[in-house]
Amino acid sequence: MSAEEYKQALERVRDPDRELRSQVRFVAWLLIVAAIFAFVFTQVLIGVRVFGDSMNPTLQGGDYLFVYTFDSPARGDIIVIREKEYDKDGKVISEYLIKRVVALPGDTIWAEDGVLYLCVAGSEGYYAVEEPYLNEEWTHDTEIAPITVSEGHVFVLGDNRNHSLDSRDLGELPLSDMLGVVTGWSMQIKGFLTAFFGFFS
Repeated sequence: MSAEEYKQALERVRDPDRELRSQVRFVAWLLIVAAIFAFVFTQVLIGVRVFGDSMNPTLQGGDYLFVYTFDSPARGDIIVIREKEYDKDGKVISEYLIKRVVALPGDTIWAEDGVLYLCVAGSEGYYAVEEPYLNEEWTHDTEIAPITVSEGHVFVLGDNRNHSLDSRDLGELPLSDMLGVVTGWSMQIKGFLTAFFGFFS
């Protein structure tokens, strides 16, 4: 028996529960890591799948993304919010909407002839909102009467403006119903996320 083997055997005799404690510590660390992982991906970062084409061309039906639940939306952010969406036959196709925030509490917004105008809360005068994410001319439901967004609410529109259920029909939506803000990094790798999660679905 080598000196090292003799030393290990002696330690086992002196402390017979050492190996058991080591295994317990290992299992405890695994449980802690699993708990942290579960908390992060159920309470902080939540995976969502896009249904429908109301956010084309930015997002396609079937895209997978992550939303950050502790973020406050800014103008131009894409959010997921609780609101049932129906198909043309009245069947619920989603319990949530994914839309772009175009106005925040205190902002006044209106639209005419397919051009969106915004007066930011606390400022004077309107300006035409640049919307490079629209891939076609806005020709359907192009008029929005001036509305000042209430406290605790947002005004949202779909990027596929001609085929979108949004605040034009639903009015301003409460932030308390918001699931989260779509993260920029998941937008950048949505192709990979869609392929990865789609493989398991």
